[in-house]
Amino acid sequence: MKTKVEKIYPLSNMQKGMLFHAMEDEASNAYFEQLIIELKGYVDERVFEDSLNEIMKRHEILRASFHYRLDEPLHVIMKDRNVKFEHRDIRKQNDQEDVLESYLNEDRQKGFDLAKETLMRACLFRTAEDSYQFVWTYHHILLDGWCLGIILDELFTIYEKKRKGKGLQLEEPRPYSDYIKWLESQDKDEAQEYWGKYLNGYDQKTLIPKLRTHSASALFKRKEKTIECSKELTNRLIKLANRNHVTINTVLQGIWGVILAKYNNSEDVVFGTVVSGRDAEVEGIEKMVGVFINTIPTRVRLEKNKRFKDVLRKTQSDALESNRYNYMNLAEVQALTELKNDLIDHVMVFENYAVDQKAFEQKNDVGFEMESVSGEEQTNYSFSISAGLDDHLKLLIIYDENVYDETIINHIEKHITAVAEQVTEDEEKTLSEIDLVSEEERNTLLYAFNDTKTDYPKDKTIHQLFEEQAMKTPDHTAVVFGSQNMTYRELDEKSNQAARLLREKGVGAGSIAALLLDRSFEMIIGIMGILKAGGAYLPIDPETPKDRISYMLKDTEAGVLLTQGEAADEIDCEAEVIHLDKTAFDRFSEERLDAVNDSGDAAYIIYTSGSTGMPKGVVAPHYSAVRVVRNTNYIDIRTDDVILQLSNYSFDGSIFDIFGALLNGASLVMIEKETVLNINELADVIEKEKVSVMFMTTALFNTLADINIDSLANLRKILFGGERISIPHAKKVLDRVGQDKL
Repeated sequence: MKTKVEKIYPLSNMQKGMLFHAMEDEASNAYFEQLIIELKGYVDERVFEDSLNEIMKRHEILRASFHYRLDEPLHVIMKDRNVKFEHRDIRKQNDQEDVLESYLNEDRQKGFDLAKETLMRACLFRTAEDSYQFVWTYHHILLDGWCLGIILDELFTIYEKKRKGKGLQLEEPRPYSDYIKWLESQDKDEAQEYWGKYLNGYDQKTLIPKLRTHSASALFKRKEKTIECSKELTNRLIKLANRNHVTINTVLQGIWGVILAKYNNSEDVVFGTVVSGRDAEVEGIEKMVGVFINTIPTRVRLEKNKRFKDVLRKTQSDALESNRYNYMNLAEVQALTELKNDLIDHVMVFENYAVDQKAFEQKNDVGFEMESVSGEEQTNYSFSISAGLDDHLKLLIIYDENVYDETIINHIEKHITAVAEQVTEDEEKTLSEIDLVSEEERNTLLYAFNDTKTDYPKDKTIHQLFEEQAMKTPDHTAVVFGSQNMTYRELDEKSNQAARLLREKGVGAGSIAALLLDRSFEMIIGIMGILKAGGAYLPIDPETPKDRISYMLKDTEAGVLLTQGEAADEIDCEAEVIHLDKTAFDRFSEERLDAVNDSGDAAYIIYTSGSTGMPKGVVAPHYSAVRVVRNTNYIDIRTDDVILQLSNYSFDGSIFDIFGALLNGASLVMIEKETVLNINELADVIEKEKVSVMFMTTALFNTLADINIDSLANLRKILFGGERISIPHAKKVLDRVGQDKL
């Protein structure tokens, strides 16, 4: 007996796109949806099946097949069509997880024949006396995410009524065909004109860094990454949105636009945005079941000098205008552009719907509760981001592992957080001022990039390792400055005294103490004293403008400022000033202090130059510095090495110089700033002090290679960087000093 046809009508634009992809790759699982719901209590499986079939009767779209061998693909709505329902009792099976996984895989392999069969099926697994797993499978061409809450709410309401033998008395839903009629009545010419202007001039595909291009023959290897913003960052993002009268969705689009601009070295980016479509002027659309979502292009233009808040307002304004024409088929929109089908590489969606478990919990007479809801879906895009706002903002990245490496995805997480932190802190920032690299990643790039596999003492602090070295080689020279030197024992004892003074002044774990010192023994004693006290040190060059010094002290809330001479005079700050050249700590014991922190605590703060505004501090933990100087794969520093400190202590390069020496039993040679700038004097120091290891800028390396290459001849290891390498200079030095020294 043939099933009667109730109705025939066209597809929505999103449905056409889904159908196109299903026809293009019949083996693909794109738009195949599995929802797994854990139920607690007692479920009458016959009543449950009857309730599901009642849902099928109520919503015509659930009884649809799709005929596409015509010029225009069509819904064919069957009058009587029941859900394919199974009930399996696996209470006595020990391998329940394997049984469930096997079913899910087989179910996925089965897929759907869009033209012939019911595109929804369900299986109720009974796993214990009062536990069930309800697997609901359907094709996305039937319904979108908004519908999940509608259907589940109705399902449990109907189940409750049937269980009690009561009449349903539910409001009759509006049919999906009403929406299709509205869609057919829209002005396509006007929409085409809008999208043509919106995308005019855009000719560069916006990409995310990939491992390789997706192969049609490779099965989608689904992987997820969840990013959960802290409560504090979530609140800051909401406040940013409210201040600028935009949605949180627009803020996320702006942040993502910045990241894509950085990835693509462009000021103009386009990505796909999935819109709900529920704002169409159709009666009863809020309770209608079907596919209303659509993918449209979102264009974010970020001129280098345009403030982030202005980008937000422009993006929001464009979104409101685009929303008037969000019904147009994406394929037709793409056809208007130079890039055609290459216009969109990935999609972003802000989920403003959710399955409300609390609402179901209020249905006390159902006889069971919904414990959890999870699901798996796949689109035809190899990368997508879904965002949802509850107590915390959560992002879900779904990606094809054949295309994107986990390392890339982890970097994307860091980039999202880094940009979010920056723009919520200062919405006036321009694209050129926003740094894609997070503080943590900066430290990784600076200190851990060379090798992530070698073992190093990551659980120990800088000062712990120094103290261990001082016990091993107490009489070895630790620091040389001019004609004077200081042994490891002397540096250890003096820094213990300084640490006791600092502890008395309130410096401890979590606190910051600043240094405003020229190169000197006191500078090294001060650094080590702050670390031993448990604090983090903030190195400030005395030649820094006074207003910037005041800003850094205020920004970090440094409680103490260690200085010499008149360097701190006329500095506006609340920090207590201590002069290290006035026997400030002589009265304190030379004995070591008890440790109060660990390797994950902050060790120092380095400020950027602030060339585009006020400087920004980068916090580095102890393990980052230890990573760059202990058990590395690029250099083995020995106790007989002599390391020349060329870098200003307020720059990252000083970390290698200072701690490379002091954590390995080598000697640190300090020189006046003027000597660094005088090539002949510098060459004399290298020869006189028998320097064996140097870390310098590429510019200085090239200069020494040109002017006094002989000064490098006796070095054991030369490290340089910061700018692009000059091959001729490197070859010249290699020919002079020999292999394996650069």
